[in-house]
Amino acid sequence: MVDERVLIRLSREGDHAAFGQLVALKREKAFRIALNIVGSEIDADDVAQMAFIRLWSSLERFDENSRFDPWFCRIVVNLSIDWYRTRKRAPLDPLEAVEASGGGAVTGALPDAILPGADAGLMRDELRRIFNRLAMELAPVQRVVFTLREIEGMPSEEIAKVLEIRPSTVRNHIMAARRILQDQLRKLYPEYARGMRP
Repeated sequence: MVDERVLIRLSREGDHAAFGQLVALKREKAFRIALNIVGSEIDADDVAQMAFIRLWSSLERFDENSRFDPWFCRIVVNLSIDWYRTRKRAPLDPLEAVEASGGGAVTGALPDAILPGADAGLMRDELRRIFNRLAMELAPVQRVVFTLREIEGMPSEEIAKVLEIRPSTVRNHIMAARRILQDQLRKLYPEYARGMRP
């Protein structure tokens, strides 16, 4: 496999094949981030497509001395927030999304070792549905920060750079999002909240 930096450089020079490889390398992550912000597989697919279109047109502005993932993540996040705000509707139930797309939800945070066997897909769908319902209570920036930190595992300092906010603000958003999600989980899905500290 070609080095990511080489793919970026060749893509900047107009190499469509290299850009196709770069898209293949980043497609799943872009989709997953968009999905956790917009809440619908169909919408997340649209956002990811727009992100790659935006990437192609703005690659010449990428500073090759900096890291690519946070820079590209910012494109995906900004497009996802815009999409989420303009749609102003509740996320699709994952069963509707699965029927519409012909596939299952991607969570990225649930290894098969935790969810073995045929029940893994059903559990992922259930968790996706619950997360979408609970996340409706979050402000868009809280949803973004929670997605990047807790689902994507991005460090707070990197999230701060992506969103152009202070790391302390990131931590405040994470704490607020956790509190809201925990409160809503206890209220709406008490069977999943057993053992949680109040």
